[in-house]
Amino acid sequence: MKKINKLLSGTALALALSAGFGAAHADISAAGNFNAAGYAVLGFNTVGGVVDMQFTGGYGDATFSLFNAAGAHLMSNDDSNSLNPHLTQFLSAGNYSLLVSYCCQSIYGYAQANGGAFVNTDGYNSGSYVTGGSGTLAGMEAYLDAQTPYAANASYTLTISNATPGTAVPEPTSLATSPSCRRRPTAPSTSCWRCC
Repeated sequence: MKKINKLLSGTALALALSAGFGAAHADISAAGNFNAAGYAVLGFNTVGGVVDMQFTGGYGDATFSLFNAAGAHLMSNDDSNSLNPHLTQFLSAGNYSLLVSYCCQSIYGYAQANGGAFVNTDGYNSGSYVTGGSGTLAGMEAYLDAQTPYAANASYTLTISNATPGTAVPEPTSLATSPSCRRRPTAPSTSCWRCC
């Protein structure tokens, strides 16, 4: 009976490892500067599961806004970790974009104004969150581009757990054709991947 149990437990472990359980998932540490309009967009991929995004330094009152691969607004956060954002979500495997900005235009001026619902938690952390709505990454970028920025070129540092660097959702055509737009490098880096 002991031999059968060892064989079964060994088989279960092999199946779990082949399915991805126990596989190491990378974390991202990123640092950079906001663009002249006061934001930066970072793309990342996840194999799925709990993804934790935490602001670790730089501008003193930042916000996060999370978008799926289609560019739809999922959730924004302000003031969870003191005056800075901390966003944790259970995400499906795929590509996501995180817009990092200054308080409070992105979360209240755009996300909530486009039908996002204000809530006091992201399901993991307490703070000021806006979830859902009809906002998009392209819409939030255009909105921020039209505002007077409070934090042009401000620095930021952040971490994203259970993720690897990815490609941000494609930018709007108006930004892609702008001669002043600095394009994302072809090789992923941990600095600001696209600041226009």
